[in-house]
Amino acid sequence: MIRELITKIGSLTIKLYTSPIDRINRNDDEEKYENNKINKETIDKILNTNKKENPKKINNNIIISIISLMIIAVIFKNIILLEILFIIIITIIFYKTYPKIKEENRQKNVISQLPYGLRQISIELKAGIGLFDAIKTIAHGDYGQLSKEFNITLEEIHYGKNYEEAFESLAKRNNKKIMKKTVNQIIRTLNNGGNLAKTLNLLSNEYMHEMKIRYKEYSEKLNAIMLLYMFIAVLIPVILFIMIIAATTVIGPIIQGELLLVLYLIFFPLIVMTMMLFIRRLKPTL
Repeated sequence: MIRELITKIGSLTIKLYTSPIDRINRNDDEEKYENNKINKETIDKILNTNKKENPKKINNNIIISIISLMIIAVIFKNIILLEILFIIIITIIFYKTYPKIKEENRQKNVISQLPYGLRQISIELKAGIGLFDAIKTIAHGDYGQLSKEFNITLEEIHYGKNYEEAFESLAKRNNKKIMKKTVNQIIRTLNNGGNLAKTLNLLSNEYMHEMKIRYKEYSEKLNAIMLLYMFIAVLIPVILFIMIIAATTVIGPIIQGELLLVLYLIFFPLIVMTMMLFIRRLKPTL
């Protein structure tokens, strides 16, 4: 009985002692939570106030402003303002499209060198050289962007990736059907234990045969395109210039000098550049 009484008195004393401390700690925790909540709300407000505007909204505002200025320039016949706006539009288009064009050209360069690189690896494998060293010959060779891509693949293998992961990463960096097909064939051959040298040689011959067919079709199209290019880039400017001179000598000036400068210094050169880019984009790739 005495022991139980002492135990109850002790537990009651501990409760009486700890409850104020718990209350104080609880109050401190609640105060910290409120302070953290206030700090978080303050930070959110600062971030929201410093948040940049939506790029799409900015682009729409720029387009609306340029169109408005062009309408004003046409109404008031301000040729100089039209020239400036025209140059600004060309600059914006170039700025927006250049990164995509650069990346597309890089991937085209990789694909164009792929058949020759696969044949080189096939020859190396037939000579008894390992796959890692065979890839190294391409990475250190003169295969343009393909050498850089295989160099990245070698680094990934060197730092712990297996061949399958490294080749899958190669296919992701060069998102083309022909590269995906090549990588799938290589991985399937490695997993099944097949003859990789034979597989790569067959792929190389297939791609080269396909390129020959496409270049033949390209040469046939190029003849007709060159006639159109000569007509637009040479004949039309010359004929228009002769007609303007003839009409000016008979009935007086029919076109302003500023507009003539715009035609022959900006408009026709722009058409020529567009035609050249169009012909270049028609160049066949795998």
